[in-house]
Amino acid sequence: MTTARWLCVLILALVPLAPAAAAEATVEAVQSPAWVNRDGLRLPLSAGAALSNGDEVVTGVNARARLRLADGSIVKLGENARLRIESLDLAAGAKRLLRGTLRVLDGAFRFTTAALDKPRFRRELDIEFVTVTAGIRGTDVWGRNFPEREVVVLIEGEITVTPRGAAPLPMRDALTFYQAPRTGAPSIQPVPMDLLTEWAQQTEIQPNRGSLSTSGRWTLSIARFDNQDDALALYDSLRRDGYPARIRPKPVAGGQRYHVRLEGFASRAEAEALGARMREIYPGVAPEPMRR
Repeated sequence: MTTARWLCVLILALVPLAPAAAAEATVEAVQSPAWVNRDGLRLPLSAGAALSNGDEVVTGVNARARLRLADGSIVKLGENARLRIESLDLAAGAKRLLRGTLRVLDGAFRFTTAALDKPRFRRELDIEFVTVTAGIRGTDVWGRNFPEREVVVLIEGEITVTPRGAAPLPMRDALTFYQAPRTGAPSIQPVPMDLLTEWAQQTEIQPNRGSLSTSGRWTLSIARFDNQDDALALYDSLRRDGYPARIRPKPVAGGQRYHVRLEGFASRAEAEALGARMREIYPGVAPEPMRR
């Protein structure tokens, strides 16, 4: 292994993340496996990571991601989702304006705005699905590309839905949903509460599934190696599979020991949950939770 290769790993482990103020979005929490596609590279999605225009966030099976945009609004992604940050810009001023486009390529998506942020910001966002665009001006919206239809749910506020090649449709009634079947006419109708509850859970971080967050103080030590190359082999496998692993070298008598670990669990239970999954996926590892 080259010195340059090892230096890259150390930099990734030790250099602070880009400040949130400089980013179009920041990863607040992630239930792995998940990735970000950037400049031709596929990187594991990590809590605290800064996202920029052009980035594409991808979640895997049973995965979730929660992103915070520059104005404080929240974007949530369900499993097997893909979201591309096409263009986001937060303009300065007395009442700042967030404008731009988010493209939902696959899976379930939710956009929410905190009550405290509503008076301080204006929003002119377009959420693009495959055949439908939802224009958001400050609201709570859920949507998904189902195999047989596209759905956009207005939970609160108002939006404008524009089907491809058709006139815009204003939606001002909360708890209604627009659906566009692959064949047949679109419609707007009230959403049953039990269905909304089911859909909303598809984009929520699930408890005790090993999620990582920016406020988490627990670490999962997945394995320890005396050999640098062995540590790197597991590190590469984890990151390729969508887990933001790090290597922490620690001096021991006669050399170094290399700890491959995941950081940012909110509790011991969260770390143990992912540790159990690690033992199934990577035979021979012995995950151990520890408080940072």
